[in-house]
Amino acid sequence: MQAEILIGKILTVALIVLQILLPQISRSRAAKEYRSKEGRRVLVADFAKPEATIESKIEFYTADNRMLCALDYSSEDGEHGFGVVKAAWTPDQKYFVFSLTSSGGHQAWHAPTLFYSVKDDAIRALDSYVDGGISKGDFILKAPNTVLTEVSRGESQPIKFRLDLLASSERKPPHAIGCKNGKTFKPEG
Repeated sequence: MQAEILIGKILTVALIVLQILLPQISRSRAAKEYRSKEGRRVLVADFAKPEATIESKIEFYTADNRMLCALDYSSEDGEHGFGVVKAAWTPDQKYFVFSLTSSGGHQAWHAPTLFYSVKDDAIRALDSYVDGGISKGDFILKAPNTVLTEVSRGESQPIKFRLDLLASSERKPPHAIGCKNGKTFKPEG
């Protein structure tokens, strides 16, 4: 009889502990892999704390499975990071494009859109090439490496980017991220 009471108390304490700890554990979905024809790959892992929206970590790998770099858009509270909205390789497989949304709903109009260049292992933000900010996360890719999206200049306006011209131009943004040596970056969007 005393053993049953002791077991009941242990189970009660265990349930209380689980109720306290489970909400603190982040939810994680399986990583989505984007593989180029040459074997390079990008992994997008999404995380969310209970009652929060998705935040993402993006890892870039060579064809021989060496990690080039990672972008960690998670935040401590699950409300001040970014999550991937859309991601894809361009038709020519030379650029990987991805758009983000704020996990806390901050600047809901803004959809930062970035691209990784295979040629120089650099990541650049399309926002760096326009006045205003990219406002459409659901971009469209056209051959060979054109991104169709929208920019906010008071109102959303269509805009087109040729990534090969941006990556090779003298107008390269000064804050491109060098994606090398397995380093993890914690960008602020």
